[in-house]
Amino acid sequence: MIGMEQKNIIENLKKPSFFGNDVKSVKLIQTHISVVALTGKYAYKIKKPVNFGFLDFSTLEKRKYFCEEEVRLNKRLCPDIYLDVLPITTEDNNILLNRKGKIIDYALKMKEFPQEKIMTNLLKKGEINIQIIEKICDILIDFYKNGEQSKEIDNFGSVKSVKLNIDENFEQTEFAIGISIPKNTYKSIQKISNEFLNKKEDIFNWRIKHGFIHDCHGDLHSGNIVVDEKIYIFDCIEFNERFRYCDVASDLSFLAMDLDYLNFPFLSSYLIKYYIEKSKDIEILNVINLYKSYRAYVRGKVTSFRLNDSSIDNNERDEIIKISKKYFELSNYYTSLLSIDMNINKPILFMISGLTGTGKSTLALKLAIDYNATHIDTDIIRKESAGINKFERHHDNIDTGLYSPKNVDITYDKMLKKAEKNLKNGKNIVLDATFQKEKYRNLVREISNKNKAILISLNCCCPEEIVKKWLEERLKTKSVSDGRWEVYNNQKKTFESIKKAENFIEFNTSKQSYDYRLKFFSNLIKLINEAS
Repeated sequence: MIGMEQKNIIENLKKPSFFGNDVKSVKLIQTHISVVALTGKYAYKIKKPVNFGFLDFSTLEKRKYFCEEEVRLNKRLCPDIYLDVLPITTEDNNILLNRKGKIIDYALKMKEFPQEKIMTNLLKKGEINIQIIEKICDILIDFYKNGEQSKEIDNFGSVKSVKLNIDENFEQTEFAIGISIPKNTYKSIQKISNEFLNKKEDIFNWRIKHGFIHDCHGDLHSGNIVVDEKIYIFDCIEFNERFRYCDVASDLSFLAMDLDYLNFPFLSSYLIKYYIEKSKDIEILNVINLYKSYRAYVRGKVTSFRLNDSSIDNNERDEIIKISKKYFELSNYYTSLLSIDMNINKPILFMISGLTGTGKSTLALKLAIDYNATHIDTDIIRKESAGINKFERHHDNIDTGLYSPKNVDITYDKMLKKAEKNLKNGKNIVLDATFQKEKYRNLVREISNKNKAILISLNCCCPEEIVKKWLEERLKTKSVSDGRWEVYNNQKKTFESIKKAENFIEFNTSKQSYDYRLKFFSNLIKLINEAS
């Protein structure tokens, strides 16, 4: 509980004069653990005197220590943002900042940045693209490469330590069962998470052995990233080392999960794809769904904690429950993927078809990340076969050059041979092609049957006006696809209708609501389980 002294401090934080004569207005932001005063040029943060077990700011000495730790640790990624720790004092019944008197608390002083430049806000305005994701990822890869490592830190990547954090989540959310998390969801996430940890200890040991456990950020979500002239990744975990000492997969999974939650699943998948390309850490796909589930559950838990605040009204309470449920539902989705990974002993073969510009490759990347699958793209195979750069444009006339009937047959043949080789090794596959002729689809069915794979056929569709817009935008960016409007119109005339056989599902890429997407991907899981 917050005492009268802290309430008085918070009241003073609302007054511009508390910060000096040059401050004209103050905006206060409160969370369950801190209060931040935005004054225009500088931001001042105080820690609430709370003790949640995993976090203890209950004494003045502890708040001072963790303020100093926050400055030290955040200077790793934001050396010019975090400035100082200032005393809050009292003298003659006045509460003062950085003045003489009895010290009653401490404030962290930072340079203020525009709130509209926080990544969460930029995402909502559609101002985050893959180039920004790449820049963020480059910063993180360099941060991890230079991050502190030790035998002590390695211990936090062990199954024992990961299980401690996950079990703590369940213990601390028992009060929320039936309120913000249904009992069956709670039990399912708990059961599958523990089953995965019990069965996959060798994966965690491998990641320790190969140096993936670091002193990380610990709270890596879009609300803690500023994208301005520079990119600032701030507000790392300072209050508990076991949340900051972790596998880089856990750290990165937080941001990937957050992008999923905010309805940017394809940026989320691109983040992981780009990280793998740059770091060569392909093994991250073995653990990412566990860590995504864990991170989503943590957010659901922390949001649910606010239900214990007696000062919230009914509308706030309803909103808290809604947000928490969404996090817990997302956590449950990830553990459903873990269940497939553990319990289905056949490889899954996704065949994604559709006209050019309908979003096939975007969907393919999402499935490749979710299902730890090899993504085989005919656009890339075609250019590799020709010995040219995959981004080199080839706007040949219809049915000529790289796209002559002979070259198309060669491309599909190479794709299928590559797919079969991976299937024989038990690897999940995502085939990303137009599949405009039934003969190509039949060849996929043949190799699926031959290798006892679970074949899931997906077709991407989209209204023409949106396809045209997407194709026009694609021409302005770097892309492996040579698709354009005239190609789309030709394919529309020649595309052989799909025989909607067993395990067929259609994805309307123009329907971009969070609920539609989660329902589609959840139905896909049901389809796979039924087909197994």
